[in-house]
Amino acid sequence: MRTALLTTALMMVATMAWADEPTAPATTAEATATATKPAEQATATTETATAAVATADDKKPLRPPQGYRPKRVNGEQVWCAKQVVLGSKFPREDCRNEAELRELIRTRESMRTDMEQRLRTCTTHASGACGMN
Repeated sequence: MRTALLTTALMMVATMAWADEPTAPATTAEATATATKPAEQATATTETATAAVATADDKKPLRPPQGYRPKRVNGEQVWCAKQVVLGSKFPREDCRNEAELRELIRTRESMRTDMEQRLRTCTTHASGACGMN
């Protein structure tokens, strides 16, 4: 739990470090125009931060999740993991290329942060607003 929180905090700091600071508007008309659209700016900032993190992740060397081993299939580098199939005695081999593996890592990380946010929200509300009956 501590490592997940530390990882999330480090990602947030890295995102803030890579984000561009807005420039000051030259006129008051520009200032009022930018002040009327904060939701659009927040969405755009989030999208650019996500894109910056995605491109930064693509430049880092790939560190596959636990259980994935490198393998060559038809001359292409892939990472494979054995997965147990329910109702079968034979495991299935799940092979992914680098782009698919990076997307899997991003999906797992976003699911982890989403669950942490939900848990944090549930623990802060004492009224039982977590959807439990």
